[in-house]
Amino acid sequence: MGQLWLFGGKGGVGKTTSACSTAIWAAKSGIRTLLVSSDPAHSTSDSLNFKLNNEPTAVDGINNLWGLELDLEATLENIMPSLSSALETVSSGNLSPFMMPSQGMDEIKDEVSNIDSAQLMLPGLDEALAFDRLLRYVEDTEYDLIIFDTAPTGHTIRFLSLPELLELWTSKVLKIFRAMGGIKTMLFGSAQEKKIKEELERFSKRVAHIRRIISNPEITRFTLVTIPESMAISETIRASNQLSEFNIEINGIIINRLTPELDHEFLISRRNIEQTYVDKLCEYFSDIDIAKVELNNADIHGIEALDLMGLDLHGTHIKFPKDMDIHQISQKLPINLRRSKLIFDDDEKTTIMLHLAGAIKNDLSLRGEGNQLFVGINDRENIIQLNHTVDVNKTTAKFSKDVLKLEVRKPLV
Repeated sequence: MGQLWLFGGKGGVGKTTSACSTAIWAAKSGIRTLLVSSDPAHSTSDSLNFKLNNEPTAVDGINNLWGLELDLEATLENIMPSLSSALETVSSGNLSPFMMPSQGMDEIKDEVSNIDSAQLMLPGLDEALAFDRLLRYVEDTEYDLIIFDTAPTGHTIRFLSLPELLELWTSKVLKIFRAMGGIKTMLFGSAQEKKIKEELERFSKRVAHIRRIISNPEITRFTLVTIPESMAISETIRASNQLSEFNIEINGIIINRLTPELDHEFLISRRNIEQTYVDKLCEYFSDIDIAKVELNNADIHGIEALDLMGLDLHGTHIKFPKDMDIHQISQKLPINLRRSKLIFDDDEKTTIMLHLAGAIKNDLSLRGEGNQLFVGINDRENIIQLNHTVDVNKTTAKFSKDVLKLEVRKPLV
């Protein structure tokens, strides 16, 4: 399981450049990194000067780095596409009165009337589905680190609050199913009704898992990016307070675009004003690491410029050890990180070690097919390709301290 590092802040303060430069630095340090953006403006592609799409794409010229820009509209269309229209059929009263007793019909309509049909696609649901999509990559053992360039702060707060809203949403929809009794089969068909119900139940389970992930500081880090201006500083403090309500810890703050210390009257005056805001931020966040980045004399655009900013933020590239121990990375914004997956071979067996932080033993599953081992987390499977056939009956598994150790015996020749 990869670890999640979110970059948030007011629009236009440099979240994308901070996220992109961090991703490049991590990848060049031997950390398998996935850079994800939910910004509909697709500014991540512009920043990298490399076209990303809705699936992980290897970034040219940077080993260990993949990127994707979530297409929220496509994500929304692909998940439970018939649910809303089916329920709107109920809420609009287009059911034949001959299909069931009037008392039962009244019960359904009373239940449905408690939900505005628009609420079934409640504001921010697309963002929730994006988070659900993001979680797929967090649960994918191919990546050690997932860096998420979030939308502006207001969207991010709504985005992070959605697990609670979705729990209510899914419970209401499931309540409608219970109230509708046998009529739901006539509406949807038994196969479609079963499929929707199963998806809702899986989605509800994943909502609970999202809550565990984003509130666990060992799995999720949140860095706020700001600039030395009054409104930006105020919003940073406000965002921090709002995030704390969801048990989201801030691991660091980046103050971007500081005026350089140059011997010029205007620049000195500007720097002095900015310093008052920096002091305010440092006083308020006295126990949090704060990285300061000076205004550059050129746009930070393209791999080379982002690489230089990464060095400024995190120091010289490291050589991330090939073990499952926890290691601290970055100088100005230190975080603890461990690898997501390691595979070792000897003559008798293949040993696989997977970091599955936040997972619960009962949520894990294991099966084999040919030379593929399937490790499931909440019904989502990681496929591990081996160079020999897999017999799960001869595979030992031990899950301890967030690490799953599998020993797959090799067949006798």
